[in-house]
Amino acid sequence: PRVIPGVSAAFSAPLLGSIPVTHRGVANQVVLCTGYGRDNTSPDLIRYHPEQTVVFLMAVGRLRQLSARLIDLAGYPGKTPVGIVERAGCPEQRTVVGTLEDIGDIAEKYDVKPPSTIVVGEVVRVLLEEDESGESVVGLVQNATAGAELV
Repeated sequence: PRVIPGVSAAFSAPLLGSIPVTHRGVANQVVLCTGYGRDNTSPDLIRYHPEQTVVFLMAVGRLRQLSARLIDLAGYPGKTPVGIVERAGCPEQRTVVGTLEDIGDIAEKYDVKPPSTIVVGEVVRVLLEEDESGESVVGLVQNATAGAELV
């Protein structure tokens, strides 16, 4: 992969993981957040909007806490899709998908580590929507830029 100066991981990582940050009729706005605020605090969260994508940088270390806060404090439905793109642009890149309710368990199962970019919103389902049986893709998706496959 090529590194293009000036293109943030907030946009490039989701794209490399087959997750658009906006998509007509699905998401018309993008919010970028850090995972850790000043003095290790959690960032303020914006209330849920169904046509919004939220991209979190440097947040995989507090994924469970972040998921719970989005549900409890920001009004996100537990079934909101979440995608994590780990090591975007590297040969070891992986994309893990789930929902706010189960992404913590899925990330633990597949030992997701930094650097990772977290994408929250319906756009996660746009390109990774169904496997061969018609079920929503959940779990580890290998080589997402070449086509989703369940592992």
